[in-house]
Parts: sequence; C-alpha cells; structure tokens
Amino acid sequence: MIPRLALVAAALAASAVVLGAQHQLPGSPAANPAVIKPHPPFGVVTFDLNGPSPAVVGRLGVGLIRGSCAWGSLEPARASFDWSCADNVIVGAQALHLRSYMTIVCTPGWANGGRGCTRMPADITDWYSFVANFVARYQKFDTILGVWNEPNFDTSLDDTAIGQNYALLFINASNARNTVSPKFPIAGPETSHHALASGYFRGTMNLIQTFGALDEQDIVGVHWYPDGPPLPGYLDAIHTAVGGRKVWLSQTGIATADFARQANFYAAMLQTFETTDRPWWTHIIFYRLWDGSDCCSEAILKADYSPKPAYDTFQEWILKKRAAG
Repeated sequence: MIPRLALVAAALAASAVVLGAQHQLPGSPAANPAVIKPHPPFGVVTFDLNGPSPAVVGRLGVGLIRGSCAWGSLEPARASFDWSCADNVIVGAQALHLRSYMTIVCTPGWANGGRGCTRMPADITDWYSFVANFVARYQKFDTILGVWNEPNFDTSLDDTAIGQNYALLFINASNARNTVSPKFPIAGPETSHHALASGYFRGTMNLIQTFGALDEQDIVGVHWYPDGPPLPGYLDAIHTAVGGRKVWLSQTGIATADFARQANFYAAMLQTFETTDRPWWTHIIFYRLWDGSDCCSEAILKADYSPKPAYDTFQEWILKKRAAG
C-alpha cells in the first residue's frame, strides 16, 4: 500500500460533504446559426471566450474547446466560490453548442499553508470538496473536468517519480464525482511526452486504475510536441499502458515565427490523425487559439484576431470532413 494513498479513505469518509453555495449560472445566449457545424474530434485551447473569441471559434468549426482555471480563482477561500473563470468557458461553449474541457490547476495558498502552487493540499478533503462543488454546478453541461496539467513537471506538481500525488488528486476527484454525478467525465493525466520514458505515466495510471478511479466515460489525455518521440509509436505505448483504452491527444502545437511551417504542421498532424488506422485515438486538440501576440507562439490568430495560415488550414480540414459526412 502506498502510505500517501491512505488519505483516500479520508475523502471517502467525507462523502457527505456539504456543497458550497451554488450561485446561479448566467444565462446562455442563443448560438449563432451561421457558424460551421462542429465536428467533435477536433478541439482548440482557448482560455477565455471574451471579445471576438466566440465568433472566431464558431467559424473555425471545432467540436470542443479546452480551457484552464486555477483552483484558487474558483475557490479563493475555503467553501467560498467564484465561478467566473469556469463559467466563461463552460457556459460560453454551451452557447456555441460545443463541448468544453476545463482543466483545474494550482493548489491555493489557503489549502496548503501558502507553500506554493505545486504543493499538494494539506488536507485532501479540500480538493474532494472542491470537485464535488464543481460537478454539482456543471453536471448539466456538456463539459469535462481536467485534473491538473503536465503534473510530471516540477513546475506543475511537486510529485514522486511514479506520480503518487497526481494519483491521489485523480482518485479523490473520481470519488467526489461519483458522490454527486457518477457519469460526469473527468480527464487526465495530461502529461508531456517525457512522462512515458521516465515511467511517470505508467506509475500514476497504474495507481489510478488499481483504485478503480478511471470510469468508462473518463478520458486519458496526453500531450505531444515536435520535440517528442515519433507520434504513432508514442500513442501506441500510451494506449498499451492504459490497457487499450481510448486516448485523446489533448494538447499539441508548434511555436514558430514561420507561419507556413505552422500551417504545414497542422496539415501533417491532421493527416496523421485521419490516416493512422488507430480508431482508439479519438480526439486531437491544438494549443492554442489566441494569446495576444503576432509572432512566434503557438497561437493561430494574430493579436487582432485575424487568422494565421494554420487557422485556415484547420478550418478547411474541418469543412472537408463535414462535407464528406
């Protein structure tokens, strides 16, 4: 038995946790009927749906948007909630008839004595309670709860070599979800490609699956960038490590000043996704839509929200798939 995972029992004992006040969700505006019909396997990372973002996402035609919020921005003090960051993406996506994928990161100072974002909560029931409240609020939305981002890096989660801390977070998220809405999907581990070679991915997923915390509707999401190993072999190894479950490539992209190179990368990735003959690889999500800069980042929009060639390439691919049925 992993001593740290003994804390799972504490969260199970908190199954009667009292949910915090659930402030009324903002109304969802009617979706624009002129947007391209979404195609579910394709997604893009966007951290908000402010300003022109809903319109450009709608024109792009993706079926899913992935965002991220810090736990502390949603729960700035214990049992005191401000859902603005998550509402922006989840409610906004619903208005566009899109699925959303909300990744939660960063332990708030109140939960770990101010030891920093990467340190675990001092009491795992705080995380359990947060997830229970999140699921209660969004259980009627077409959304996914993502548990942390690239936890194999010390800058994200101060973890062990086999991902014991991450497993503890995911297992307790699963337990909390099961108490409130058992069919609500959660996703992880959102590791970089380095986690496969280091053993981190297999270690944390073995713990999660040993505790029966990965349900049928849950998502195995991993990241890959051009500095990684050959993509098909990498995904094959991920697929094998999780016992043949479906896999999402939940983050990929390229940072370059060369717009043509970025567009070619998108075309190559989409072609690989289409022709790889791996039906268990079900989704691909690109990082990212917009970051306020004109050059040299992964964004496929310029600072003024005008498209780079990669945006056009992505849009044309989705249109082609839609036409093909």
